[in-house]
Amino acid sequence: MPAEDVRALGARAERRRQILDAAKQVFAEAGYHGASIHAIIERAAIARGTFYLYFESKEAVFGALLDEAMTELRHRIVRIDTGPGARSPKDQLEDSLSGLLAFVVADRPLAAVLLSSSSTPDAEAAARLAGFYAEVRQVIALSLETGMQIGLIRRCHPERTAAALLGLVRGIVEHCVTRPVDQPLDQPIADVTRELIDLALVGVLAR
Repeated sequence: MPAEDVRALGARAERRRQILDAAKQVFAEAGYHGASIHAIIERAAIARGTFYLYFESKEAVFGALLDEAMTELRHRIVRIDTGPGARSPKDQLEDSLSGLLAFVVADRPLAAVLLSSSSTPDAEAAARLAGFYAEVRQVIALSLETGMQIGLIRRCHPERTAAALLGLVRGIVEHCVTRPVDQPLDQPIADVTRELIDLALVGVLAR
């Protein structure tokens, strides 16, 4: 590929990232209902026409943010290794969950967007967030099924248990990100993860 084309692709990717970051801040501060394309383009310092080169609507950029979050979460879900010499499944689970929590907690605007599903009055935003969480529950349920197959997880109803575990994780995330910005967590994410596992996953871990 010619160098000019590489530079053009890089510039487009950077501009798209600029719009997504601005939109995330606006949605976090104003909610989906209060957010507007005007506010997004002002935050991104771009022209209105530039916005429409990348996204056709407020709903489209909101959906892109959720798609990106889902991709990042999937990348951080690591399949448990049960081969010779592998670390204990529980230790691997702690590492994977720590990575997930650290990713969400470190990005407060994203966390605010993801936690807004219970408060947004907009049907389109609520439906999009409901779809996001349905996919997250499906990922957790599949992980539970795998855990049952390898003997790590006791027999349970994967969908119901996934819903319960997701609720606990959301509660932990809300606790972490609603603290004042200048007030650090009183525990490292790794310790928070262990507490979460002790509270929730011990109930599903095979004895």
